[in-house]
Amino acid sequence: MVAPLPVTAPPQGHARLLGGVSGRLTAGLIGLLLLTATVSGGAIYQMHRMTESLDRLVADNFEPLLDAQDLVQHVQILVALTPKLLNARTSFEIDNLQLQTVDMFDMVNAGLAQINWSGRLTSHGATIARQRDALHAAIDQLITLVRRQIQLRDDLARARHEVDALLSANRQTAGPAQDVALAAILYQASLATDLSDIERSRKAVRALLDHPTTDGTPRPASPQIATLTEGEASLFSIRRRQIELEQRLQGGAGNTNLRANQLVYAVTSLSADLRRLTSEARDEGRRSVHRATIRATIVLLIAAAIDAALVAYLRISVLRRLVALRDGVVSSAAGSPVPVADNGADEIGDLARSLRHFIEQIGTKEEELRRLAATDVLTGLANRREFMSRGVDEILRTRRYNRHVCVLMMDIDHFKKVNDTWGHAVGDDVIRQVASTIREICRAVDVVGRIGGEEFAVLLSQTDTEGALIVAERMRETVAGRTVSLAGGQTLGVSISIGVAAMTQEDSDLSHLLARADAALYEAKQHGRNCVRLAMASDKPKEALLS
Repeated sequence: MVAPLPVTAPPQGHARLLGGVSGRLTAGLIGLLLLTATVSGGAIYQMHRMTESLDRLVADNFEPLLDAQDLVQHVQILVALTPKLLNARTSFEIDNLQLQTVDMFDMVNAGLAQINWSGRLTSHGATIARQRDALHAAIDQLITLVRRQIQLRDDLARARHEVDALLSANRQTAGPAQDVALAAILYQASLATDLSDIERSRKAVRALLDHPTTDGTPRPASPQIATLTEGEASLFSIRRRQIELEQRLQGGAGNTNLRANQLVYAVTSLSADLRRLTSEARDEGRRSVHRATIRATIVLLIAAAIDAALVAYLRISVLRRLVALRDGVVSSAAGSPVPVADNGADEIGDLARSLRHFIEQIGTKEEELRRLAATDVLTGLANRREFMSRGVDEILRTRRYNRHVCVLMMDIDHFKKVNDTWGHAVGDDVIRQVASTIREICRAVDVVGRIGGEEFAVLLSQTDTEGALIVAERMRETVAGRTVSLAGGQTLGVSISIGVAAMTQEDSDLSHLLARADAALYEAKQHGRNCVRLAMASDKPKEALLS
């Protein structure tokens, strides 16, 4: 968040103005000085109001605008937690994700508390609070449903284990054929994907149990079969509730996304209104400058008719600096900022310093936004869009000067297993360590980017095939030689597979070159992972190979 601008308050009264003017005027111009002081006082008052207007612009609009942008980012993070909730496998993961949602909602609430909701922002505050509460309730409901899903998944696993044990026991002891058939039906029911399949399996079990023996008596079922087929703890009941819960989970996820989108829309509307208020405040500042210029001009015209020296003094001390300020405001609004002189320990100097600082802050924020748009947040590498943009430029430069260029496509081996086993936090640590290793090995002129979840790409400029293979093998060995520290003093080994492709005349563009490198990466995956494969000039992209 941008700190409030350092603005020096103007002095009280007209003591400084009178003291500065009286030393430069003769005694015969006392009457004119009083008149000039009266009219100029109005101009100074207007400039003071303009200074206050700019202060309000920063304090009341610019900072809340940044707070609103932070709110949008927090809500987007909450949206990203929804698929993680749906993919949670253990209660530990749910507890961790629930803590993350609580932290994010605390940050959202803290951001809302920073905004002054008075005046025209009152309605926005009520809407955002309502949408926030609705999103909070939707996420809480989704967490509850996921917890129930995990419990049902554990119950189904236990029931399926009992079925497997029953099948194994009957195969070893040549048990009753009826139990074998019942266990087989139960196993198929545990794999059912809709309620009709479960009902058919249940009827098949009932028909088999109700079919009498040769003496006309019902076929008795073993205690294990009775437990698995009857009551709320039966396999049928567990699987039916699991399927119904999956449908509710889909609805809950959709409701959560809807509430999140509504909250994002409400915060975005707040940002739009804040921008409009900022524009209005800026226009008011321009009008204040215009009014102050008119007043000062009147003073100059009156003084010019009586005393040329006084006119010259006023022009040097007031008008030129005001015009410079106006030019600075207009140029900055047009996107071409010009240096604003901040000399002078008076109101105009205070205003000039405030305006210059304000323009510098805007420029800094714009540069930061451009950097964030081109950078992957997790690793600090170039994101996919930035990598493709810089890569295209490098390819054009390579063709123009007939140089070598190679592309490395790499993927972290068994990354999904890392996430499923250790959680997404450890997965993020793995991605960060691999990215740091790649960046450490690459040169400053190389283009390095994260182009997917666990996928990275490197464009090696002025590097032939032999050099690219050396770099790729060094990356593979370095990554394999390092470990990721886990809780409890444990460590986790990581490896990567790399596909290498050198640009040829057949490569029409960067996408085609990346596709060949990706095909080589696919070959490395097929040959056991943790290895490097080179794409031959005649190799087709992976899509063509798969077709």
